[in-house]
Amino acid sequence: MLRKKKWEKNEFTVAQQTESTWGQRKRLPPRTLKKINTENKSSIPSRKSSPLSNHQSRSPSRDNQDVKNLKPKKSASRKSSPQYTMNQCPNTLVADHKDKPRTIKQRRLSLPADLEVYSGDDDLMYQMQNMEVENAMLRNELNVMNREVSELATKLRMTQDDAAKTQIKLETADLMYQKINTEKEALSAQVEQLKLKLTENTNTEVTKQKELNKGLQEEIELLRIKTADSDEKCTELRHKLNEKEIAQIKLENDLRHAQSTISNLQSNLEKSNEECRRLERDWEAYKVRVKNMLLSKDNVIKSLQEGMEVTVDTKELMHQIQALKEERDELSEVTTAMRNECEDLKSYMGQVEARHTAAERVVCALRDALREERTARNRADAQWASVTKDLKSLQIETGQTIASLRMALRDKDNELHRLRDTSSTVRSTDTSALNVADYDIKQDTIDSNKIEYLTQALVLRQSKIDKLLADNNILKIQLEKLETKYKKEISAVRSNSSHSVVHLQDECRHRSRSNMTTDTLSALSVRLGVMVKRYPVLRVFVIAYMVCLHFWVLTVLCTSTPEFASRPSKS
Repeated sequence: MLRKKKWEKNEFTVAQQTESTWGQRKRLPPRTLKKINTENKSSIPSRKSSPLSNHQSRSPSRDNQDVKNLKPKKSASRKSSPQYTMNQCPNTLVADHKDKPRTIKQRRLSLPADLEVYSGDDDLMYQMQNMEVENAMLRNELNVMNREVSELATKLRMTQDDAAKTQIKLETADLMYQKINTEKEALSAQVEQLKLKLTENTNTEVTKQKELNKGLQEEIELLRIKTADSDEKCTELRHKLNEKEIAQIKLENDLRHAQSTISNLQSNLEKSNEECRRLERDWEAYKVRVKNMLLSKDNVIKSLQEGMEVTVDTKELMHQIQALKEERDELSEVTTAMRNECEDLKSYMGQVEARHTAAERVVCALRDALREERTARNRADAQWASVTKDLKSLQIETGQTIASLRMALRDKDNELHRLRDTSSTVRSTDTSALNVADYDIKQDTIDSNKIEYLTQALVLRQSKIDKLLADNNILKIQLEKLETKYKKEISAVRSNSSHSVVHLQDECRHRSRSNMTTDTLSALSVRLGVMVKRYPVLRVFVIAYMVCLHFWVLTVLCTSTPEFASRPSKS
């Protein structure tokens, strides 16, 4: 039982070793040991090589004594020990003893029938019994050893079969390993080609995107310059509108003053006319009275001339007549003067009425001009607001496109780093000793999925670039249309303002200029705008300075890398 347990332990350790060799994926099974074991062990066991010394519990001195005692005494009726061959083996396997009950074999203590002759001699009988017991024990041990040898022979056959199978498996594994290596090399070549294509595509896309960014930035700079010009024009138009509003207010005040003066003059004229009429009435009454008095005096004079009677009364009457004549002359002079004054007042009234009509015409023209200029100003403000909105939307879109392009570049860099890492890991695993169970067939599907994903990403990015180009062209067309509309409206406003300008007097101009209050910033902006308009060299210098500054900023952004950015790993 102990030997069986030892043998089962040995089998368990051998099975564990075989399983561990097959279970370890990254280590090849040791071939040299198996070859040595198969070469040293013979297919048919011999009795000389049986390990009796390991299983015998008896001492060697006792064995030698037993052999010496056995040599002179040979019994003729001893049975020959059974000789086992390869074809005739005892029941040593586990399957042979399944049906039999497991019991301990007892030794036979009875002596054979041939030894009954020697019953007389007790010593011989005792020795014979001892010899028989020893022979039975030796035979049992020989049977056990033969069983062990047969078991070892069957196990040798099994191990040889297993070794042949393992060699076949190793050969097939080597073939599969070679095929996998070839496929791996082909896949690595494809991956390198894809990397080259990706790098070329990314470089071309980066160059295109840089060119697009440069073009967009130039367009944005041009739009900024145009918006600055439009702002300057708007400020100039606002200043002109303010000046015209101030002039209109002054003209309205002058009109009110003129209307008040005209109303005063009209009241004075009415008063003078009433006085003239009263004076005419008085004059006519005086004339009638004087005529009557003269007639009476003439009658008296005639009567006196006829009677030649001159008295004191007549003398007084003569003096009164002379005084009346003097008064008449004075009154005639006064009436002539009053008539001249009335004619002067009538002429002055005509002049005032003509001025009033001219002022009314001027006021109507100024009101029409103000309305037109206000409408033009509102249009210009609306266009300016729309242009600013378009510029803001363009800036937002350009910022979004730049951010999306930067994100795409980062994604591509990350993908390249991943591919480099995967290629480096593939190369490192190529150098290590791989087993058949190490390699997964899913690598092909992973590579194909990666290729499909990269192609889809390239197609999507190309479509996005096409959409951005189309949107950019549409925005360019819209900007050109807006610029043409803006130029037309500015020319129309200028023509209307030039037609509707009224030539005011120098006093009004001096007053408007003296009363104008402008801020320092607006004055500086107006002066700068005038300087830029007068000197085109300064404008070119400013534009060149802005372009150089933007180009320098872009070069610094593209070339310099921040400290916290992760550098690409060298594969």
